[in-house]
Amino acid sequence: MQNEQPSSRSRGLQCIALTLVLGLLGGCAAPGAWLGSGSEAEPAGALSPREAALQRLHAAVQASQPGQTRPSEARRQLERLLADDSPDARVHHPYARALLAQIRERQRLAAQLERLERELATHDQALADSERRAAELQRKLDALTAIERRLAPRPLPPAPAGTDAPAQ
Repeated sequence: MQNEQPSSRSRGLQCIALTLVLGLLGGCAAPGAWLGSGSEAEPAGALSPREAALQRLHAAVQASQPGQTRPSEARRQLERLLADDSPDARVHHPYARALLAQIRERQRLAAQLERLERELATHDQALADSERRAAELQRKLDALTAIERRLAPRPLPPAPAGTDAPAQ
């Protein structure tokens, strides 16, 4: 019969799993409820190093949820967690690195989207200008065609019969 306490590693994995599940739930609880009163997610002085690392990871997960407008806060929390070299924090480093890579990719894609939207607006404006110029040039061409029709020489009347031969 094995009646042992769960190992430190399995408890850490359980905490990580719980954190990820809570992160997936995203908007179920406001980050402030988990973080105390500070919006910067500073661990309280009474927290153990393990709880502080877990709290940083949770705050980063909350701030990085799609639809949130706080990716820089999430990046700061993850970078601080990665800078913490304590054994309790190192347990969370793989998850923090993965989340940080996702956040960076989202920020890169958001910047690329903004750049492409600006380019599209520029191209739309250029297209509208080109269409205006084309319409103006078509009006001018139509006016020139009308002038040419009025100025075209009239066909000569047919010569009277019997006067085909030139006079000598």
